[in-house]
Amino acid sequence: MVVGCLGTKSNLAKMFIKQYKEKVIFKQYNGNIVNHKLVKDWLIKNKNINILINFAAITSVKKCERNRMRALEVNCTSVIKILKTLNTIKMFNFEYFLAISSSHVFKKSFIKLKENSLKKPANYYGFSKLSLEKYILKNYKKFFFKIGIARIFNYYNKKSKGFFINDAIKKFNKKNKIVKFQNINTYRDYISVKDINSALYNMINRKLIHDFNICSGKKVFLPNIIRKINMKYKDKVIVITNKRVADLVGSNIKLKKRGWRLSNYNVINEL
Repeated sequence: MVVGCLGTKSNLAKMFIKQYKEKVIFKQYNGNIVNHKLVKDWLIKNKNINILINFAAITSVKKCERNRMRALEVNCTSVIKILKTLNTIKMFNFEYFLAISSSHVFKKSFIKLKENSLKKPANYYGFSKLSLEKYILKNYKKFFFKIGIARIFNYYNKKSKGFFINDAIKKFNKKNKIVKFQNINTYRDYISVKDINSALYNMINRKLIHDFNICSGKKVFLPNIIRKINMKYKDKVIVITNKRVADLVGSNIKLKKRGWRLSNYNVINEL
């Protein structure tokens, strides 16, 4: 299996390649996917690719809000251009495209979110990802190859930026005695990177079409994460607003039915 990867500067792409480098032949594109000519030239030079995974994205909610046009270009329109290019150039044995999406496409809820749950993003990052999802689900029959959507929920990685835990640690590292948090009286779904990788591998191996939640299906209370982080600092005073906020916890039953197995990962233990 020859797998092409776009957006290989992302930590998620690096960890996936590292975990499966003995099983898969990887072809890596390190450039910007917005430069469509370079992407097309790279695809033409690597016509033996069977599968293409797009890891490229602007994942920071703040960056997406600051530059919405750029966010939509990277997270949606450039990916659509790549799909159309794959449909026109003659790849030898190309079979499958996997788009990486996000749980941010959902409307937050007090019940577990299934693949068909209401999609109503609370931020522009989610909107840009949902725009791509809608295009794929509406037009997938127009392409000669299969297309899947891997909708990833929360995960923790020390090197990643713009994620809740990393941002919280950054807050604690400031000199302020009092550390304030708003809108965190809520549950989130945290999954290990290894489990994400095994889910992605399952999808490309089986060439699963349509959308799949990649999540643990387990609830983690965000204030518990904050208290765990604070054990290192001790002298900090935590202030958390009492307002209860809807959750973002997923159901992974659909992917489990396709043979995926989940580990007993616990983000609190990792912290």
